[in-house]
Amino acid sequence: MFNKTKIAAAISAVFLLGAAGATLAADTTTTATTTAKQPLGQAITSVDKNLDKNPDNVGLKNAAERLERNKARHDAKEIHRADHDRAEHAERHEHVEKAERAEKMERPEKAERAEKAERPEKIARPEKIERPEKVERPEKVERPEKVERPEKAERPES
Repeated sequence: MFNKTKIAAAISAVFLLGAAGATLAADTTTTATTTAKQPLGQAITSVDKNLDKNPDNVGLKNAAERLERNKARHDAKEIHRADHDRAEHAERHEHVEKAERAEKMERPEKAERAEKAERPEKIARPEKIERPEKVERPEKVERPEKVERPEKAERPES
């Protein structure tokens, strides 16, 4: 019975994950086929709708001007970034070509090894001096046994 429960849980998990994957795939295809996501696009659209409703609103006019400036600045940054990426790609391509040329250079097959210097003979150590025998210590003095204390006499209560 426990195995049936495990199998049922696994099948339901696969079903849920498949449904989630299908939903995600559907979302990505619809956004890709429509227009590409434009920065500030929704804000500009919303402000323009509100300006149509309330053309005298000064705050909406300021917001529309500010959004247009931001969009122009953002577009300029993207153009600059694209130019920079192209230049960086060209630089990398040149670097790869230089590396390929460096590999083509002839190199010696094996470097010649220098002869090892001969080690000087080890110097013989002088013989170890023997220590004198250990001095015998006198035996420990035995301590007298402790004398037991006499028991305390009980005090008479007054």
